[in-house]
Amino acid sequence: MVHFTEGVLVACDVPTKQFILKLDADLKPRSFVLFDLDDNHIFVEGWAVETIRNNLEELYKENHFTFIA
Repeated sequence: MVHFTEGVLVACDVPTKQFILKLDADLKPRSFVLFDLDDNHIFVEGWAVETIRNNLEELYKENHFTFIA
């Protein structure tokens, strides 16, 4: 019998993947990671894409520095 799961394949670097896994653990009752495939790929629920994107944007804003000459 064939089983299928609808979701989104996320390709990213290792630190970003770790951030996504941490975010998933923090939102445990609404866990969105379906499969942890390899070092650079995760299969997630479709509804979580916007949540992941927003949290990554916040992280990038916190870690962005502007050089003032």
